[in-house]
Amino acid sequence: MDDGVLPRTPFLLFALGVAGCSSEAEPAPVVSDCVAPSRRVGDRCLEPGVQDDGCPAGALGLDDGSCQPAGVPPELCGAGFEPDGRMGCEPILPPEICAPGTMAVPGETTCHSVMTCGSGKWGDIPIDATTVYVDGAYGGVDSDGTATKPWTTIADAVAAADAGALVAVAAGAYNEDVVIRKMLRLWGVCPDEVALRGTSSAIAALDLGPGASGTEVHGLALVGDSIGLLASGVEDVLLDRVWVHDAPWRGVNIEGTFGPTSVTFDRTLVENNHEHGVFVIGSEVTIMDVVVRGTQPHASNLRLGRGINIQLTCIGTACFADARSSAVITRSVVEQNHEVGVFFMGADVTLEGVVVRDTAPQASDQGSGRGISIQAACNEVNCDPATRSIVTARGSVIERNHDVGIFVAGSQAKLEGVTVRNTLPQASNQIAGLGMNIQLLCTEGACRPNMRSTAHVRSSLVEQAHTFGLGVMGSDVTLEGTVVRETQPQANTQSFGRGLNIQLGCTREACDPATRSTAQVRGMLVEANHDLGAAVLASDATITGLLVRGTKASAADGTFGDGLAILSHLAPATATVTGTLIDANARAGLSSFGAAVALGSTVLSCNTIDLAGEIYFDQPSSFTDMGENLCGCPTPTSDCHSRAAGLAPPAPLEAQ
Repeated sequence: MDDGVLPRTPFLLFALGVAGCSSEAEPAPVVSDCVAPSRRVGDRCLEPGVQDDGCPAGALGLDDGSCQPAGVPPELCGAGFEPDGRMGCEPILPPEICAPGTMAVPGETTCHSVMTCGSGKWGDIPIDATTVYVDGAYGGVDSDGTATKPWTTIADAVAAADAGALVAVAAGAYNEDVVIRKMLRLWGVCPDEVALRGTSSAIAALDLGPGASGTEVHGLALVGDSIGLLASGVEDVLLDRVWVHDAPWRGVNIEGTFGPTSVTFDRTLVENNHEHGVFVIGSEVTIMDVVVRGTQPHASNLRLGRGINIQLTCIGTACFADARSSAVITRSVVEQNHEVGVFFMGADVTLEGVVVRDTAPQASDQGSGRGISIQAACNEVNCDPATRSIVTARGSVIERNHDVGIFVAGSQAKLEGVTVRNTLPQASNQIAGLGMNIQLLCTEGACRPNMRSTAHVRSSLVEQAHTFGLGVMGSDVTLEGTVVRETQPQANTQSFGRGLNIQLGCTREACDPATRSTAQVRGMLVEANHDLGAAVLASDATITGLLVRGTKASAADGTFGDGLAILSHLAPATATVTGTLIDANARAGLSSFGAAVALGSTVLSCNTIDLAGEIYFDQPSSFTDMGENLCGCPTPTSDCHSRAAGLAPPAPLEAQ
């Protein structure tokens, strides 16, 4: 398939074959007659398998009149990324993970130190008239903060400096705890040579609190005996070219306990800390050109180990909807963390040009290992829709994580130009491994009908997941121009392997008929999956321009292999399918189990059974012929007729 933008023209289906879109399609001539099964739309005569806007199945019509093949177009790969040749994006990064103390962000092909050290005792520190000097190697007893008689501790310099002053720190290991309560500019010559090592007598190596708004921290390493950096009740703080590492607790803790708090991270490395690399609660952060790597679980219980955690304020079981966090994260890498790479709860977040990869399972139970988790706050007592997260992600790559690549529960997400690939099953039980999962929030064995998710997924790629590629459960979604490809079976049973799965909410105990999903599907490509290419279970879907092909039978027992399956399980299922091409699937092209399906301007070609209608729990299937449908093989030329073939119905999946 050509990854370029196509002219919007009728799809010359039988001349071009059914392999996909072609950039060579010519505009359709204006004709006086349009003979069935073709149809007239405006001044064009469109064949079956073509959408009303003139775009072929598997392509998305754009506002400028062109047709864009499903997948991530090159322009959505963004700075620091390049097309991968498979309708997705690949980050431009070194081939190997960088060594400790070095980093690379998207667009950089070699690992480098966090900051160059410059020359001389003070390196490239921007010395000015306000500067107070620190040199731990000074042997005199007459320190006064001048360059010739510097303070020997950072804390002494901070105490002596006037608000707004620059504190310049020479090379050395400073084993002390520093508390700042006024605006200062703290500069080390470079993180490789300046280390502030906190002691066990304080909560953090560097503590920024009320009065320190506007403080800047540059060019040093923070190694806390508990936390590397704590900031609370301070605004407009800058953390620039800092290396926060090997803290036995959190690397960075940003909280609103003492008042409004906002911090910007720039060109900073946070690695090998414990519990959370960056923890943000009830605060605002900007994270750009940052690497968060190798966060380890808490030593006492082997839990967590998250890279970035951004959430609203919670005390005990009570969470406060008016104490939300917000974040902008750009051109950053979150890698080799544990349990969850990036976690959002009750947060408003924009991600752009972010790589989240290689998240390991939680060490205590070998569960989870998710890439991105987007959710609301919910417990056994209360689930408040006001605590939902609202997240926009663009031009990002989520790869080689466990359990779920992108998980959305009881929240709102807009995902555009996102590549999710190679999601692995949970290590503990070899289940899941989902690419994207958009669901209502479920806790304690129950799903909460008032905690639905809403999502818009556009021009994205989900490939080589396990169990299912893109799942929707008890939620409302718009899915446009997205590819779901090569989903593998669930590892422990070899069952499933579905591409797109839209269903009601189900737990291990039961499915809830009140939690049906709604889906608008347009211009998608679903190919080379297992079990079912696309499924609508006890839900409602409007499907336009879907290209589903090459669905394989279940690896477990050789059953299934339907391109599109509609099932009324505990509640009715409905689907309206137009401008769609369903080709070369192992069992049925389109199967209905007690469901109501309206079908128009669609081609079903070279499936073992093109159109199957089965009775399900005494409920017959119904098909409404909207006209202009074609079935057959190798050239679809005949009308489509459903038949009962005694096919086994698919099963819904449990909430994650």
